[in-house]
Amino acid sequence: MKELLLIPGPTPVSEEVLDALSNETISHTSDRFVKILSNCLNNVKIIFGAKNSTPFIIAGSGTLGMEMALTNILDDNDNLLVISHGFFGDRFVELGNALGVKVDVLKSNAGETVCLEEISKKLKEKQYSAVTITHVDTSTGVLADVKKITEVVKKNSPDTLIVLDGVCATGGVKEKMDEWGIDVIFTGSQKAMATPPGLTMLAFSNRAIEKRKILKKTRTYYGDILRWIPVVEDPHKYFATPAVNMVFALEKSLENIMEFGLKNYFEKHELLSRKIRNAMELFGFELLSKNSPAPTLSVFKYPVGISDIDFRRLLEKRRVVVAPALGELKGHYFRMGHMGSLTEEELFVALKRIMEVLEKMGLRFDKGKILKTFVES
Repeated sequence: MKELLLIPGPTPVSEEVLDALSNETISHTSDRFVKILSNCLNNVKIIFGAKNSTPFIIAGSGTLGMEMALTNILDDNDNLLVISHGFFGDRFVELGNALGVKVDVLKSNAGETVCLEEISKKLKEKQYSAVTITHVDTSTGVLADVKKITEVVKKNSPDTLIVLDGVCATGGVKEKMDEWGIDVIFTGSQKAMATPPGLTMLAFSNRAIEKRKILKKTRTYYGDILRWIPVVEDPHKYFATPAVNMVFALEKSLENIMEFGLKNYFEKHELLSRKIRNAMELFGFELLSKNSPAPTLSVFKYPVGISDIDFRRLLEKRRVVVAPALGELKGHYFRMGHMGSLTEEELFVALKRIMEVLEKMGLRFDKGKILKTFVES
């Protein structure tokens, strides 16, 4: 029985992507690899909506992307505004503190978003060098309205650079870097991009690159975009050895997404999220983010009497893995990813196994109604 990995990342990886990963390793400066990496860079630009920006594919996790985003645009004593909708938004605060910049944070209640008026007011109080937005916070399942937030930033503080964390969004949620005026965007390979963990993808606007050029000091060597720009412009050039086989896998996954159609891929994520949420609601599970839920994952509150540890343990015995909640939500909620190459059929199987577990735990429900709701949603 195949294990269904329904955590918010890593996500399931298709057999053909795994086959690509297992191809024979080749020279990272060969013409063959240059073609593969160039294809990936072009497709990353399309998914980011970054036609006029510079893309990067670097070996490392999404956290590396987060660090590169800030280290390349912030000087000592620069002001950073963090808009946080959860645990991963808060990471920007920790990173800003580690870099020695001055950090202010606007933080929402769990499952809610920071209101635009608060952002506008804060931007009028102080000049910020950069503002960070997490498109989907993996801890709460909150989807930020990036377009509206960027409009507020542009109106109140046009010189402020805008950084978007797309780790749990990119590929599953529409992003338009150039059109929305985003200066740095980054994501990881292991979520909606449907590739094993190991790569971070970024894009920098011309404005962000110019800021990097005038920084008084560089806090990073490996993550310095000025060292990587010659490589992305001509992948025959060398700075640091890329994760060759991971790029093979990424190329195949991106190829699959493009063949499926990016618009169709977004709609698929909306469809799967709607199906599982409508079904889970009939068990008595409540969605944490009711007003701005992300299509890539759901954070569900347990019905009274259902133990988090027992539920996840029994479910794992049935080869379905979901994730515990984080921070103050731990023990009261669990997180389910439904993104990437996951199919409707696989999610239906997961629902039936969830049904078995809840029945064993003493919950009573109408099986037929729940299954029908999933199918017809």
